[in-house]
Amino acid sequence: ERERERERSKADSFIDAFGFLRRIPPPLSFLFEHSFFKRATPPKKRASRKKESHRIIIIAMPSSKQKEQQEDIEKALEKMRLANAKAGESVDKQEIVKALSQLHGDGGLIGALQAKLDGLVGLSSGYVEELHPKIRARLFSLQVLQTERDELFEKYSEERRLLEEKYDELYQPLYDSRKRIVTGEKEYSDCDEDLKKEIEALPADDKSPSGVPDFWLVAMKNIEDLAEEIKERDEACLSALCDVQTGKLEGEDEDGDEMVGFYLRFYFKENAYFTNKCIEKRYHMEDDSEDAVLNYIVCDDIDWKPGKNLTVKVLRKKPKPGAKNQKPITKTEPCESFFTFFYPPEVPDEDDQGNMTEEEVEELQEQMENDYAIGSLIATALVPNAVDHFLGLHLEDDEDEDGEEEDEDAEYGESIDGDSDDDSDEDDNGEKIKGLDPKAKEECKQ
Repeated sequence: ERERERERSKADSFIDAFGFLRRIPPPLSFLFEHSFFKRATPPKKRASRKKESHRIIIIAMPSSKQKEQQEDIEKALEKMRLANAKAGESVDKQEIVKALSQLHGDGGLIGALQAKLDGLVGLSSGYVEELHPKIRARLFSLQVLQTERDELFEKYSEERRLLEEKYDELYQPLYDSRKRIVTGEKEYSDCDEDLKKEIEALPADDKSPSGVPDFWLVAMKNIEDLAEEIKERDEACLSALCDVQTGKLEGEDEDGDEMVGFYLRFYFKENAYFTNKCIEKRYHMEDDSEDAVLNYIVCDDIDWKPGKNLTVKVLRKKPKPGAKNQKPITKTEPCESFFTFFYPPEVPDEDDQGNMTEEEVEELQEQMENDYAIGSLIATALVPNAVDHFLGLHLEDDEDEDGEEEDEDAEYGESIDGDSDDDSDEDDNGEKIKGLDPKAKEECKQ
């Protein structure tokens, strides 16, 4: 499953990078028939796990060694422009296919091709002009309807933004109270009668733990994708986690543009691992639309205490007999830990991107996507529904869904041993196998 997920991510990122080709006029549709594009067809997506709509595009820039090949591509694309500008003149397909064959998966040339083809968007292909006048009139009416729909969608988007901001403000006091109860700053206020009787029956010198111990650790471990990231050596440190918050980025970036994206803040009480009281991680997006592009991720540095870094392990090697230096040799190497989440992948600058291989680009792409998937899961699932996850209510919902699927299989004649018929199971000698008769099957189902 992990291997299929990696292949799907690679294919999806390629299709996203060339998504603009869907807007190319029909006379240029032959581009999609080229083998260069065919091998990027993504496999079917898993139904059990939703894929985030945000895409990440990282394309290497061309280097000086690629100038000669770039010139051939530019000549071919210039012919495409002329073909679109002059009515009745067809595109030289042979030249375009020749240009495409020179790419060989080269990130720099792919970037050059994308930039050149972007210049063709919006040019008339002559296809509509050749249609029957009545068909063009109908298309005009359809275009008016589309414009009205787009105007309504803009109003919807604005009203949705205002509504989200309104309810974010209403949620905040509830999250603040949750934090105070979890940390022991505030005592319970709502309690049923049975619990009240249990509490009243406690001895006068009873010393109960403060707050709700391991609240965030348990909630995170009850989310399957987060539980996979948490290792046993992380649990003692995550027990010190006392609150997790999320929200939209505000203010301006270094270029003076309004920041778009979201942040995650992890608040820790004093612990034996690091000195940070709060660790903030920020996801900077291109815009706030559904198809927003992730630009980069930044995170606060963790101030680890000596020998307590959970993201590395220390290896000690005894010196060889007879060696001058008899002191043990120590070295560190990375190890799996949830806290690697606070070390996001770094996006190199344009010059360094030009020197990256295709494998390095794909690896960076996958790291960015995985990081964003975990970050968005924390922001959209853990923070708003932490209590339900701590109580395991979402796990019960998943079990109910699995049970319904099993019931449906049984309704369609699925037997316990996997056979679809109603005949009794027999061994090689033709005798019935004990325990696999219809009555036994009904008892097992119950």
